[in-house]
Amino acid sequence: MNGRIGRSGCRRAGAVLAWSLVLGLAGCDTFLNQTASRGGDVAGEQGNLYVAFLNKTPYRAVFTYGTYNNTSELAQPAARQFTARVGAVTLEADSNSDIVTLPCDRVFSIGDPELLRLIEENSQDDTLVSEALHEGVAFSDAALGEADAATATEGYAPPLRALLGVDFPCGSLLIIRFEVDDAGDAPFRIDFELFPPRDDDRGL
Repeated sequence: MNGRIGRSGCRRAGAVLAWSLVLGLAGCDTFLNQTASRGGDVAGEQGNLYVAFLNKTPYRAVFTYGTYNNTSELAQPAARQFTARVGAVTLEADSNSDIVTLPCDRVFSIGDPELLRLIEENSQDDTLVSEALHEGVAFSDAALGEADAATATEGYAPPLRALLGVDFPCGSLLIIRFEVDDAGDAPFRIDFELFPPRDDDRGL
């Protein structure tokens, strides 16, 4: 991940006594995340988040990703998947996805436990398939159509969880890269690069 953003905003907030008390109790990241705008031009409206995936590994990537509101137990995530089903959306070895548009929300996730839990408990999207509902990203060397095409024949990358107001503002483009990680504890890693909206002047 190319660093975390928004710390300067937290320092400015710390100069105000009332905000300092909140920050001391909840933490800087939590404060920034819970107070950041979800975009839109009117109250209650959400903006967009744009995401593109670059699979720099020699294996297919199978995973669930999306955005969700981490302040509500009743939240219905905006979830999408890359699967291993013939005719479905896949992310094959050494390939790139199109840019995907998601509603901007307080968390962007790739297979983190909270996203999976909210999908299981609240989602009404019957197009999501079970073989991609696992933590992190599974990498498979099996051919499409084979029984183990969606299984992690080569291992997993850990989940990614990025916070609105801390890691990205609404309107951003996130470029997500999957790479082989020879030096880490897991065989694969997830990195992302942030391209903020051009007209963003909030100092995030």
